Amino acid sequence: MMGYRQFLKRLFPYLKSHIGKLVFTSLMMAFATALEASIPEITGQIIDTLFGVERSNESALFYSLALFAVIALSSLFALTSVSASSWISNKVIMDLRVDMFAKLLKLPKSYFDKNTTGGTLSKLTFDVEQISAAASGIWLDFIKSSLTVVLLTGYLFYKNYLLSLTLLVLLPLVYLAVKFSTSRMRSGSKKVQDSMGKMTHLLDENISGSDLVKIYHAQDNEQSKFLKLIKTIRQQRFKVDMAGGLNTSVVNILIGLSLACVVFISSTYLTMSAGDFLAFFTAMGMLVKPAKTLININKPLQQAIVAAISVFTLIDEKTEVNDGNQILDHAKGDINFDNVSFSYDGEKSPLKNINLTIKRGETVALVGSTGSGKTTLVNLLARFYKPSNGKITIDEINIDEFELSSFRSNISFVDQHVRLFNDTVKGNIAFGQTDSMPLESIIHAAKVSNSVEFIEKLDNQFDTEIGEDGITLSGGQRQRLSIAR
Repeated sequence: MMGYRQFLKRLFPYLKSHIGKLVFTSLMMAFATALEASIPEITGQIIDTLFGVERSNESALFYSLALFAVIALSSLFALTSVSASSWISNKVIMDLRVDMFAKLLKLPKSYFDKNTTGGTLSKLTFDVEQISAAASGIWLDFIKSSLTVVLLTGYLFYKNYLLSLTLLVLLPLVYLAVKFSTSRMRSGSKKVQDSMGKMTHLLDENISGSDLVKIYHAQDNEQSKFLKLIKTIRQQRFKVDMAGGLNTSVVNILIGLSLACVVFISSTYLTMSAGDFLAFFTAMGMLVKPAKTLININKPLQQAIVAAISVFTLIDEKTEVNDGNQILDHAKGDINFDNVSFSYDGEKSPLKNINLTIKRGETVALVGSTGSGKTTLVNLLARFYKPSNGKITIDEINIDEFELSSFRSNISFVDQHVRLFNDTVKGNIAFGQTDSMPLESIIHAAKVSNSVEFIEKLDNQFDTEIGEDGITLSGGQRQRLSIAR
């Protein structure tokens, strides 16, 4: 389990280029907090000076302007701090998502075999947002609240150290409340995170498979599954909120007890002016919010730590093996499977001791029952997987010796599940090379695949947007476009 130190260590590379901005943000919030903490003393002075026996218009103007200046400057410093913090937070989110997406593009096919689409999407959407709170909001709350507590506590001891001793009773009790809730919130946040991934996956399945849901009358069944899942999320979030709410309630009760003691002691055993009492009581009252904030910081922090485990687990995933250094400019096309075996799970082997030679220029069809390994052979040839035993060669060279990009540039691939992208016809045919491929080559590919006839009937021909997964095209048109690609 990741702790606070490990969390900061992993997040630091995304923050180190913003250290100057973080310092500036912290200073602005510190100035705002210091000014705000002076309000109790100004309030006390106003009571004793302006509402005593000796009054003057000059004093009234001075204290009125002083109070306005303190509040206005504090607000402006706080606004500057929040704005800078928001900039940093959104930059961290962007950088994390860029790294996560870059890693997704380099992950081996085996990763996607083992992880659901919804779970992966949840990492890039829900989880990374949880971390962003720690990148800015939690830090600002910590600066403001901790500095407020320190300044006001010091002020209280300065005003009357005997009354201030009542605050010391709170510390061990608050510590126990925080310790009790920390493990509960971290465990609850992990469950919420996992459930959100399941919900995203369920939504993805029902959106992409909406036709199947309708044709098989599965609406009620899918609705039941979704309802069960969101009920689970509601219950899990309720437990996390209750753990945080318990902390808040305990702190409120303890501070209320302390305030009641101050009222009783100051009015019976101590001699204080009305201004001193109001200043002291106001300062204690102002401690309530920052104390609650410091307690409640634990909740988003635990959520951020749990989310960080998910996000950095993805970033730390091993990329597709690409240790070949030989460039394959143009393959002649002689393919050989030499005693090749492969297993997905390390136990059951769909392919065992396969020997197959395909000469350049030959067209070969692989025929067999479902699950006999036809697609697996193609996946091995494309280096989506590595053979458990044996080797595959092209032009008598082991394919593992080729640099992956140059190797795959010699392969065209039409999957049994046609996948098109939310782009133009031209963008789908020249996928990955849209900016560099001449239009003549794209038109030639469309002619060879018998696609040009239906493309020329589209509103914008090659510049026509075909929608998500080519939804505006028929099944046959989608297949021909895939062949053109």
